[in-house]
Amino acid sequence: MSATVNAKSPVEARMARLRAMNEATQAFMAQPDGITRDFTKEKYEQPEPDFDNLTAELRKIDTEMRAAGEYDD
Repeated sequence: MSATVNAKSPVEARMARLRAMNEATQAFMAQPDGITRDFTKEKYEQPEPDFDNLTAELRKIDTEMRAAGEYDD
């Protein structure tokens, strides 16, 4: 979408661009996105990972990457 603006100064041109961006942003934000999940609630319902589980998962990924030749020591 494009429009012609008859601006008499750089300030007027900039203001016209800002208005257009503002209108486009508002139209975009007003669109329904179809998301009906409560991500905040879900976050707090999940158990906190503990250090041992995180370390084990990182070691597993490291082993898999080394086996695949992703990186060398």
